[in-house]
Amino acid sequence: MATVTGAATLAVGATAAEATYTGGTAYYVDCVGGNDAAKGTAPDKAWKSLARVNQVTYQPGDSISLRRGTTCTGVLQPKGSGTPSAPITLGAYGSGAQPKIVGTGGRATVLLRNVQGWHIQDLEITNPGPADGTARVGIYVQLEDYGIGRSYRVENVYVHDVPGCDCLDPTLENSGGILFEAMGSTKPTGFDSIKVLRNTVSGVDNIGIGTLSSWSKRDLFPGGHNSFVPMTNVRVANNTLSNLGGDGILLMNTIDGQTERNTVDGFGLRATQSHAAVLAYNSDRTIMQHNEITGGAAFPPSFAFSVDAATKDIVYQYNYSHDNNGPFVLYCAPAGTFSDGAIIRYNISENDKDLDLGGFIIPVVAAGCDNAVTNSKFYNNTIHAPNAANLVGTLPPYTSIAFTNNIFAGRAEGATIQDPAGVYSHNLYFNVGPDAVSDGGAVVADPLFNNPAGPRPAGLRLTCGSPAVDAGTPVPANGGRDYFGNPVSATDNPNIGAYEGPCLDS
Repeated sequence: MATVTGAATLAVGATAAEATYTGGTAYYVDCVGGNDAAKGTAPDKAWKSLARVNQVTYQPGDSISLRRGTTCTGVLQPKGSGTPSAPITLGAYGSGAQPKIVGTGGRATVLLRNVQGWHIQDLEITNPGPADGTARVGIYVQLEDYGIGRSYRVENVYVHDVPGCDCLDPTLENSGGILFEAMGSTKPTGFDSIKVLRNTVSGVDNIGIGTLSSWSKRDLFPGGHNSFVPMTNVRVANNTLSNLGGDGILLMNTIDGQTERNTVDGFGLRATQSHAAVLAYNSDRTIMQHNEITGGAAFPPSFAFSVDAATKDIVYQYNYSHDNNGPFVLYCAPAGTFSDGAIIRYNISENDKDLDLGGFIIPVVAAGCDNAVTNSKFYNNTIHAPNAANLVGTLPPYTSIAFTNNIFAGRAEGATIQDPAGVYSHNLYFNVGPDAVSDGGAVVADPLFNNPAGPRPAGLRLTCGSPAVDAGTPVPANGGRDYFGNPVSATDNPNIGAYEGPCLDS
């Protein structure tokens, strides 16, 4: 949890010359056999050092290719901007392993500052240093008093071993694997078109992949800074993240952003504050779907997902969270922020834990911060928590969540729901006190999962004879699909839980 307050087209702001640009110079870098006195424009005339690369101001359509199987040491901070139709490409040539860039433990290994139109691909990036709390980043894109920067893509890059600080604050220094940050105070600044696809991020602190902004103040974030400048066309997809000191994927200031089909395994592992595997912050209509989350830390409390500060109409759907040492989700709007309209639907939480911090209980589904989160819907999720005694709870000021058509299955010894504010309808309760909540359509029974011991999550589908089959109530605008891709009617009675397919033989 964050606790701080494709084809070439004429892009908005691009000139006709930019849109039709077809030129570009190819540059080559061989940190073993190159020569900085060479022209750099052919593999047999490659430069040798990153310092030589940094001397050139690159133009739209240019490319910089590092020789595969080699290692470069230093900081890559190239100059110049591409366009949406003619980006500058930083990548690899030759055969063998991805070319590796080893940073010097400074601010970043690859630093793009006040430039746009860059595509980075097929590299290995690391920035080693002592675990001394210094803010470090692997790939860092900074815009400061720049305006709107357009067209950034990071794809098939391995970023690893970037020790840093647990220091999440968009107005200060930050650490992470792949970061995009809008900074400054005189010219409204943001990003349009960020794509972070099919990367591997491991052994980094603070944020694995993220966007941050100092241009944040608006109605939902009165405690923010400057004016609000949204980030648009942001997509983080098909990435694998592991061994994370803090958050996994954080989207701040995005409108209609997408975080999908990522795997996060191990987060909040070197933290001084709470974190989440996937979350949005000061963002509207973010969709977070088809992600798999596991290995969250117990302390400080880490959550698979967070309905966090200053969010509007965010959606968590079709995600699989399992075997975390902390809870499934937290609803939290800290002081100076408000959040509204979250939807959490068709997710599976399997063996996520509750926490007892010296008598302070944090349940698997938790709500409680300085301000209540308003107009939230939580429906058709399957919460199978065989090791949790506390499934749902809220603290003052109470967040009222509409819980509909969910399966709540606790530990065999019994589990509790302590939620005086929630509105419950047509949920199934198993190993949960039957008088825990007022639910006129409650089903109190074993859901009869087809194979809860495995394979997972398919084992949490329903067998024929399950009391959850057709026992739910219709939910309008429900997304049309369940976790497994089966269609869901908006008018017929659905199953309770995240599975709407045909019942299975036991």
